[in-house]
Amino acid sequence: MLPSCSYCSSIRSNSISSVMEETHSSQVRERNNSTSLSYENQRRDALRELVPNVVRQRLTFHLDECWFVHFSPSAQYLASAGLDFSVILWQDVMTPEPSIYRTFNFNRSISHISWSPDSKYLAVNFQYDPNHNDFICELMVVEVESGETLFSRSLQDKTCQSIVSDVAWFPDSQRILYTDDYGKFCVWNLKGDLIQEYAVGKAHAGKFLRNIPETDNFVVLTVGLVVDIHSFGETGHTIRSLGAQSQHATNVNVSQQGRYAVVTVMDDMQMHRPAQMVVYDLNAMTYLRSFEAETLVNTDFIIMPTFIGPHEELLCAGSETGKLHLWDVETGDLISVLDEHSKHSGCMASSLVYPGLMASCSDDNHIIIWVTKDLQRELQELDEKWLEKRRQLARPAFDIKKGW
Repeated sequence: MLPSCSYCSSIRSNSISSVMEETHSSQVRERNNSTSLSYENQRRDALRELVPNVVRQRLTFHLDECWFVHFSPSAQYLASAGLDFSVILWQDVMTPEPSIYRTFNFNRSISHISWSPDSKYLAVNFQYDPNHNDFICELMVVEVESGETLFSRSLQDKTCQSIVSDVAWFPDSQRILYTDDYGKFCVWNLKGDLIQEYAVGKAHAGKFLRNIPETDNFVVLTVGLVVDIHSFGETGHTIRSLGAQSQHATNVNVSQQGRYAVVTVMDDMQMHRPAQMVVYDLNAMTYLRSFEAETLVNTDFIIMPTFIGPHEELLCAGSETGKLHLWDVETGDLISVLDEHSKHSGCMASSLVYPGLMASCSDDNHIIIWVTKDLQRELQELDEKWLEKRRQLARPAFDIKKGW
């Protein structure tokens, strides 16, 4: 037996220990990667269950392109507007046969519609159209039940000092806020009275605004393409900035639970950058992430995305191809693509009452009501009861003496 060397023994021992540590570390990394991959797969599977991928209804009453769809906060109605200059209120949207509750016809296209939080009123905005100088720039508030116009404000008849850029409701459903391109924010009541007026200057003039639900705070995309938070409280009017946007920013929306704001940015052909949806966390007042949509070719086409899920886990946005893309808000991963529209599909709508419900509209004249598989199963029993009731109403009365 050869004599052992303490130095060599130490080297061999350290080498063996090093190999064992490296092997253990590698095993730990593999387990962590496997655990992480397993979690990601489980999350994707869970989010796929939240995707409203079942076509429940197709509504095709509009005579031309359909541009906007919005569920009422109560989910009792669905409002749609399009190129045919009409606003259609659909009722029984959760039944097998939705029907038209009321139709409002106008003499020009609508730029925006907005539900009051109590679902009793609808604000309709008609912006300036450079191609039709004879069109009236007007803001109109209508009562849903009666169909009557409560009041209107027009630049032409001097009831409005400037062109209304956008309009949004306060949580009490008794006041509306509108902004113009001169830097004014005006608060009106339902009688048409001007309650308050705030001048912020053209730098903070609003281009689009949306209310943060259940608050007196509004997310405003300014003409300077900065996202601001305007607060109207007991202390007065304050402005906080979320951040600047690209010169191609076209729209802003707020999730129904008030968690997120999303700004739509059109593509930049010179920078070879596709269209984007920029998401902000309103609780943390910070930028969250951006999502890339399909490149826009038509500069007039605007994407109006919405958030889906019981905790607004998914962001859904349309595209010029008609495809609807749904992303994981937390990770940015693409979860699903829905392909049912044949033309541009810009506006999506979700419901706070039914998190598994979504509506989309398109230039193909179709409105699609989407539901999750779980919600479709829940509605099956109600559908059967509803259809049976319809059959009974349609069945003629039977007289024993006279027969049918």
